[in-house]
Amino acid sequence: MRRTTALLASLALALGGCATWPERIVHTGVQAEQAGVPGFPSVRYWADADATVFDGMRAEMANEAQSSRPGAYLALSGGSDDGAYAAGFLKGWSGTGKRPEFTIVSGVSTGALIAPFAFLGPEYDDRLRGFYTGVTRKDIYRQRGVFGLLTEPSIADTAPLAQLIARNIDEPLLEAIALEHREGRRLLVQTTNLDAARGVVWDMGAIANSTNPRRLELFRNVLLASASIPGLFAPVMIEVSEGEQSFREMHVDGSATAGFLAIPESIISRGGSEGRPTRDQMFVILNGRLRPEFKLVEPATFAIISRALATVLSAHDRATLLNVQNFARDNGIAFRFSSIGPEFEVETEEQFSQSYMNELFEYGLGRGGQSAWTGSISEDSEDPGP
Repeated sequence: MRRTTALLASLALALGGCATWPERIVHTGVQAEQAGVPGFPSVRYWADADATVFDGMRAEMANEAQSSRPGAYLALSGGSDDGAYAAGFLKGWSGTGKRPEFTIVSGVSTGALIAPFAFLGPEYDDRLRGFYTGVTRKDIYRQRGVFGLLTEPSIADTAPLAQLIARNIDEPLLEAIALEHREGRRLLVQTTNLDAARGVVWDMGAIANSTNPRRLELFRNVLLASASIPGLFAPVMIEVSEGEQSFREMHVDGSATAGFLAIPESIISRGGSEGRPTRDQMFVILNGRLRPEFKLVEPATFAIISRALATVLSAHDRATLLNVQNFARDNGIAFRFSSIGPEFEVETEEQFSQSYMNELFEYGLGRGGQSAWTGSISEDSEDPGP
């Protein structure tokens, strides 16, 4: 997402207020708070919901699993074409024979596109590889012409990305996800409700497990929404209702509210359990660089805005990671994360460059094969981990 910030700044400065929109049905914040997707009960909740909501999900999972197996949680961050890192890392990790079956997999933005394949296990690694190494920019979006910029809600047309999602997310894959959902595992994706300015967590397994004939459509739309970078990609409008009124919510990239989804903020706020040891494990794969890197910034408006916004996003990821690390420590959860290291020196100014994504995939493949995890945000050394 970070290399797109200059484009977004350009849109805001040059075209703000120009685009025309279909008329929207007026609704209130109270209605938005209570709205649901018709025919899909209990498939989503606010990311900042009360802790009891998440406690209920855990209890439901334990009941369905009918076991007390330790939890293995995987959180996949945003990062646009840097998602090739996680795709490679997961395949490399599979090759070690030590990759666990995850109890919960969550994804945000590009991480949302990775999450279904990571959830289903190593047999889907090659399909995931093709998703990131076999595509170019034209497979993700089409640049709009000048007149399109004046009438459309985004710089680019994401019809190619929607088609790519449709080719890879099909009925057999949904059935496989639904089966795992019934076994007590969970697949979660976060979008941002732009009207409410809040994150929304979608229980993708519950959608897959639904008997509603629109389940495949909704599943695909949520993935597209989570990866829809505001301004560059158009929002995804999702039909909802509250009482007798129907209206459409505007959903965009989950990274607008969270770089990754690991521990809900209400759970973190509640505090720990005094470090009682567990066998649970928390893994976070950051599709980006954690540590700041020096770069001489051009004294130009868009270069300055781009660098500033990228810095804000990176600092936010670091703060979130630190909170999750501290929560894991206080609750006796083994915590590890991985991110793109300084030794990866390939750079590109081209969005979704196929050669860049292939090199990053290979780098991630090697890192995963080495189990290149870090146990603490303050450590420079790596923890081999599982």
